[in-house]
Amino acid sequence: MKFSYNWLKELVPFKESPKELAEFLTMRAFEVESMEKKGSDTVLDVKLLPNRVTDTSGHTGLAREIAALKNLKVKSSKFKQVSKSKVQARDFLRVKIENPDDCLRYTARVMTDVCVGPSPKWLRERLEVCGLQSINNIVDATNYVMLELGQPLHAFDYEKLGSGGSQKKSIVIRRAKKGEKIETLDKKIYELTPEVLLITDGKHPLAIAGIKGGMASGIGENTHIIVLESANFDPMRVRIASQLLRLKTDASYRFEHGMDPNETMQAVDRLAELFRDGGRDRDSCGEGRHFEPPRIIR
Repeated sequence: MKFSYNWLKELVPFKESPKELAEFLTMRAFEVESMEKKGSDTVLDVKLLPNRVTDTSGHTGLAREIAALKNLKVKSSKFKQVSKSKVQARDFLRVKIENPDDCLRYTARVMTDVCVGPSPKWLRERLEVCGLQSINNIVDATNYVMLELGQPLHAFDYEKLGSGGSQKKSIVIRRAKKGEKIETLDKKIYELTPEVLLITDGKHPLAIAGIKGGMASGIGENTHIIVLESANFDPMRVRIASQLLRLKTDASYRFEHGMDPNETMQAVDRLAELFRDGGRDRDSCGEGRHFEPPRIIR
């Protein structure tokens, strides 16, 4: 897994050079399989132990490991809460989990008056260092928080969700029906089986849970309202679907090893903060954007 040396150094005040840090980690924690210079940064390719993916697959987690080994302090990662409002996420959205064993926790926020555009340069560069391509400010923000905290996230275009005859939209986490299909964001079509867990709007598939989003609810330049998803899926269910579909992603890798259900709220709060305060290119999107402060939905 790729980690940015500069990012780790921002979190922990160690003095080692990239080479010295790589040697230290290899001797004391995890093998660093390779190093690569990228601009002013260095990428460390770290081989995480399977039982440590849960707590060290994000830069914050690996920084804690380094800090513990070197008796240093990690930079505080407390996130500012979105200001309270009479408008809540439940006014926009209802969430239903058909089988609680498939999805241990589902946390969501709704954001309105969204402006989709390029991410700021610093965010694009950080993603590139870690091997991810910049898409747009919303998708990039979800990937950034995954790299930071380890918790995968996803964003849906709220207005593309079916309403089922009411103004309020639905998110339903259920197993796929035999023969059901989904077109994913990479424009590939997958035929599904009941072993595959889906995120749906009550009728139509929106994403393969824990693996990849669908085209039907993808973020585009005309997106104005989004649903931010931070969930915890059954590792075995994600692994089975990944193998059946022969589809592996950064998110599925993390979910297959098991993630902490308590991290979903922290991650979605961090995502909301990042997107509100700095996750966009102001020149392309303009000023004056407003965020509806949503309620966490469990």
